[in-house]
Amino acid sequence: MSRTSTGNHKLLGIALVGICALLLQGYVSLLAQDSAPHWVPFVAKLVEEHTNTLNATSVHATIEGVYVRNSQGASYTRRAFSVRSALRVQGAINVAFLHDRPNHTTYIIDFTKKTIKQQSHPAGNPDFALEPPLRPDFERRHASDLFLGKQIVSGVECEGYKIADQRHKGKYSGEGWYVPSLNFLMVRYHGRLPDGAEMSTLLQDIEPGKEPDPSFFRLPEGFKRVK
Repeated sequence: MSRTSTGNHKLLGIALVGICALLLQGYVSLLAQDSAPHWVPFVAKLVEEHTNTLNATSVHATIEGVYVRNSQGASYTRRAFSVRSALRVQGAINVAFLHDRPNHTTYIIDFTKKTIKQQSHPAGNPDFALEPPLRPDFERRHASDLFLGKQIVSGVECEGYKIADQRHKGKYSGEGWYVPSLNFLMVRYHGRLPDGAEMSTLLQDIEPGKEPDPSFFRLPEGFKRVK
C-alpha cells in the first residue's frame, strides 16, 4: 500500500471519529433536553368560595372564572366576584391576573375600571421561578406539612397535604391537593385566612396538555395604566 493511500485512510479515520463525536454530542444534548423540566400547559375552570362574618352578618363570596397556563409558564387567571350576604347583594368585581413568567412581570387587569397595574416578580420567590419545580423542590416546600396520600380530584391524580400553620407550631392552616403531572399545580385547597375568613378553591374541567388561546396573554387595548 502506498504512503498516499495510508495517509488517506488515516484522514478518513480521523474524520469518522470527529463525525461520531458530533453525533454523540447531539444525542446527549437531546437527552438532556428531554430530561429537563418543562411547563405542562392546561386549561381549567376556577371556582372559589369565601365565607366571613362582618358585624354578625355572614358574607359569602363566590368566585368563578378561568385558569390557564401555556408551555412557557405564563399563566392567566380571571375571576368574577359575586358577593352576597343575608341582607342584600353587595356587588361584583371582574379582575384578571396575567403572570408573564418569562418577562418577570404580573399584570392586574380590572375589567370594571378598565385599568392595568404592572408589578415585577419578587426575586427568589419560587412561585415565579422561570423553571418548573422538581420533586425535591416540592418536597422541601412541604417538609413541615402532613402528607395525606393520593386522590383523584377533578379527574387528575393529586397528592394531598395538611399545610402547617407558620404562626402556631403543631397546628395546620389548611389542606391542599397538588398534581405532580402538571408541575405540582394546586387543584384544591381549603383553609382559613389570617383574618378568620374561610376559603376553598377548586379547579374543574381540567384539560392537561392543552395550549390555551394566545389571546389570554395579550393585554386589552384601551385600558389605562395605573401605579
